[in-house]
Amino acid sequence: MKSVGLTGGIGVGKSTALMEFENLGARVVDADQVVHELYARSPELREALRCRWGSSVFGPDGAVDRGHVSRIVFGAEAERRWLNDAVHPLVRSEVLRRAQEERSLLFCAIPLLFEVEWASDMCGTIAVWCDRETQWQRLRRRGWSDNEIRRRLATQMANEEKLLRADYAIINNGGLGKLAEQCRRVFERIAAMHE
Repeated sequence: MKSVGLTGGIGVGKSTALMEFENLGARVVDADQVVHELYARSPELREALRCRWGSSVFGPDGAVDRGHVSRIVFGAEAERRWLNDAVHPLVRSEVLRRAQEERSLLFCAIPLLFEVEWASDMCGTIAVWCDRETQWQRLRRRGWSDNEIRRRLATQMANEEKLLRADYAIINNGGLGKLAEQCRRVFERIAAMHE
């Protein structure tokens, strides 16, 4: 099993970097997407959410209302911890299962890679970073208020700390071309080490 962990704060460009690695031929998995899949297909997780927060966390179609869940967990530290404890072991198990099925490197976007101490599961780690102003501009374009941005960033390790802990760094202050070139270089180095 050869998994590469890709991390970084919200709005720094992890998803775009993951897409660039996929364009280079890498197999990829996004932990956030795994969470969405678990919300849809895990009866145990859905029942835990219902027991904890009631039926209001489900929309009219029966799907988990992620916006409602976000308001709960980013409004109360105890609720965020409870959700992390409920979700992270399931996500980790699913990511590791997918990695075991792969014959080649699997690039895994895991926003909280260092916070939940999954780096030891990886054969390498990459942090995507951008400056604070760029990050805030990107998050504002999502329609988030400054208060919402502050609340969410307060729950994650600082971008600079992730950068220091990672084996490789991708600086995403420029355009897509610069990001793609950095991804290519990192991909080639990692692939050469694990042929």
